[in-house]
Amino acid sequence: MSATKQAKVKSNKVPEKGSTRIERGIYRVNYPSHKGIRVYMKFKDTEYQKVFSLGGGERKALAAARRWRKERLREIQNSPEAQNPLKKLMKNNTSGITGVRRGKTAWSATWVENGKQIHRSFAVEKFGEDEAFRLACQARAEFEKRMYGQVFQDALKSNER
Repeated sequence: MSATKQAKVKSNKVPEKGSTRIERGIYRVNYPSHKGIRVYMKFKDTEYQKVFSLGGGERKALAAARRWRKERLREIQNSPEAQNPLKKLMKNNTSGITGVRRGKTAWSATWVENGKQIHRSFAVEKFGEDEAFRLACQARAEFEKRMYGQVFQDALKSNER
């Protein structure tokens, strides 16, 4: 049997038992006892899962599964157990704000956008120490608001050091 014919046979094969991944955390289950769309997530040893019936159609079940997953993710992200990297400071952070640092001559804000690292620097000589720091914090806060819809770091909200 040729390679193309083998691939065709494999792609037409539908498992009678088990589940097939549709996207991250969402699976199409096809068990003898039930069929549906299953959402499964695990966070800090807690499992979250729910199966959505195909009674209203697969598209509706998939849409409901995506909504449920989004709601759970929002709950998890806002929980105190979640270690948001924007809220957690590294040991070597001296500014007190993730993404804001003091260089030799300037305060700078740094972030990653579309896979590229972006820097905005504010010279101490030009703006003064406090204003350069404030501008770097403002640049970082604007990025967080644009990227995540809100400013996560409390120090950026009040612009304190």
